[in-house]
Amino acid sequence: MALDHKRVEITGTIVSDSKRTAVHINGARMNQSSTNFLIRVKSILVDGKITSIRIPVRIYTNSTIIYYPGEVIKVVGNLGLTNERRVSASLSSNKIEIISIGNVLDQGTNAIRSAFRAELRARNSDAAALIPGVVLGDTSLQSSEFTLIMRRVGLTHITAVSGANLAIVTSFILWICQWILRGRRKRIVVTVVFLIGFIFLVRASPSVLRAAVMAAVLLFAKAEGEKTQSVPALGAAISLLLLLDPFQGVDAGFALSVLATSGIIFLSKPISKFLQIRLPRFIAESLAIPIAATMLCTPVIAALSGQISLTSIPVNAIVAPAIAPLTVIGFSAALLILVLPRVSTLLLNLGEPIAYFITWVANIGGGAPVLKIASGFHGWGISVALLAGAIYLFIKFRRYWKFVLLISLIPFLYLQTPWYSGGFPGKNWRVLQCDVGQGDAMLIRTAPHNAIVIDVGPEANAIDTCLRSAGITQIDLLILSHFHADHVAGLAGALRNRKLISVWVNQSQSPIFEYRQSIALLIGYEIKKVKLGDRIEFSTNYGKFSATVLWPKNSNSGENSEKLAEEGSAINNGSIAISFDLAGVSIFTAGDLEPAPQSELLQSGALSHVAVLKMFHHGSKFQDFAAIKRLSPSVALISVGSGNPYGHPSRETIVNLEQIGTKTLRTDLAGAISLAWSYDSQHRVVISTRNSGKEWWRIKWS
Repeated sequence: MALDHKRVEITGTIVSDSKRTAVHINGARMNQSSTNFLIRVKSILVDGKITSIRIPVRIYTNSTIIYYPGEVIKVVGNLGLTNERRVSASLSSNKIEIISIGNVLDQGTNAIRSAFRAELRARNSDAAALIPGVVLGDTSLQSSEFTLIMRRVGLTHITAVSGANLAIVTSFILWICQWILRGRRKRIVVTVVFLIGFIFLVRASPSVLRAAVMAAVLLFAKAEGEKTQSVPALGAAISLLLLLDPFQGVDAGFALSVLATSGIIFLSKPISKFLQIRLPRFIAESLAIPIAATMLCTPVIAALSGQISLTSIPVNAIVAPAIAPLTVIGFSAALLILVLPRVSTLLLNLGEPIAYFITWVANIGGGAPVLKIASGFHGWGISVALLAGAIYLFIKFRRYWKFVLLISLIPFLYLQTPWYSGGFPGKNWRVLQCDVGQGDAMLIRTAPHNAIVIDVGPEANAIDTCLRSAGITQIDLLILSHFHADHVAGLAGALRNRKLISVWVNQSQSPIFEYRQSIALLIGYEIKKVKLGDRIEFSTNYGKFSATVLWPKNSNSGENSEKLAEEGSAINNGSIAISFDLAGVSIFTAGDLEPAPQSELLQSGALSHVAVLKMFHHGSKFQDFAAIKRLSPSVALISVGSGNPYGHPSRETIVNLEQIGTKTLRTDLAGAISLAWSYDSQHRVVISTRNSGKEWWRIKWS
């Protein structure tokens, strides 16, 4: 039925919180944010026949109503396929009817979470947004920038309910009970009741179930004090979890949970004993746990993310002492938020400085570069090899470990920085084609830390990474060739911690959603809608610079285009075409212009030989090769995503470029590409190229 997109009416119970999805990119368009939640279907009506069934279905809706776990709803819509392993199908609908609300426990936990979230939302800070994540696993208040920082430094685990959270809450309840209840059995019963309530409060998802079992293993190991007892307990826990939920076996979170628990059981004591030679016991123990967990988790994290954070261990070690008090204070505040709101507010006032300390450390650690490696199996293998080599050297030369570490790090770090003339993008780069996947973003350097930016790609972090690697802190001119998402959706990343002087946009306001999203981010900046004949000229650190607009002619340019591309030829043909002159070196960029305007530019006499061509429309098959021949670029840059569904770049386009002697460079094969140039004895321009590389074995400092 999902394959056929059948229209159905389903009745079921909501089993997850409503989550607002971020705007995401689908080709050249932005999909607007929507609300989604999971329901357990009880019955389905299709083709007039009602069938009782028990399956999980993901619901997507644009409704502004908040739906809560425990509510029974009726939904009408079309079924669709889903990539989620635990979910049978998806269903998009704005026709949702609430049949009944949840039971008393559901209503109580929903009220606590809503009130707790509202109290912290009003504080409007990263520190406040962190607290519900640490206490309840609720990250809905966190900004995308802060989430990225937490991911970079390996702190996302503190905002997901883990075995550590449950162990802290359990220990806190037991400590309270010892002052109230005499009998050990009574204390255990009360603790179990509170723990069950806490599990309902944070939602009894598979990850929470996993955390509860792993917490039990760690508490058992601590109580027994012997590794020989905890190892069978860990094995039993793994077997139990896989029997209850076989999907855990292919869940990266499950693998990380098992590895972290194993690291703590097997490695934390030896590491702690070693550290105690030079450090006080409490410091050694606080460092040993994150080191042990991170050592075993690093290969899996590298396989998933393609990067290794060198600040992860010190950041985790520094914030570790703050997690327990913040969890206890936050948990107490959550319990009291409905009955004693003033006391709850007072507790949160005490907890917020602790949360601020964690965010402060995360921001410092997040500012440091990371090691970029291949993802997947190659990344896992590289990280295992690096880790094994480091451990071997440490054991072999443990008496001289400080000297070995210093000798190893200094040349390695130097070779990976921009100060090294052999590194990427190089000291003298002038043009940089960013690797932003299936999209477009190019930089033209005007000063050591300044650049002209032409388009910003589909993803904020990708363009931010490119600008950071180039050392750009000021954008002298931002040019958005047209408003397709693969050219403008990364705008927030380009503006991140950078000064922007002025903006050029094309004449069109289509597509309207992408246009409005972009203009909203540019409020307060000087924006100019450019057309044929507009020009800018100024002096740079590298000589005189000029940019002349050759297209569009007016606001109607491209409107009556023949439809060639799926994303919309009219929008493509409204792209800005610009001829740049950098002290005698010519560059031509034209967004996604298709054959008709290319031919018109050719016939008008506007085109002439250029040194560098940013290839039209990602090198698609829709080209006027006579126009390209007139340009006869020395170098053509094609910004394109690997394995894209459009067949970019076209083989025919590549062959035609080769026939006119153009050197063609593609980001899907070479990664980011930088150009520099010099002059020979006859004052002819000699262009040199570098690329960041995409070979599986390449390790980069990013």
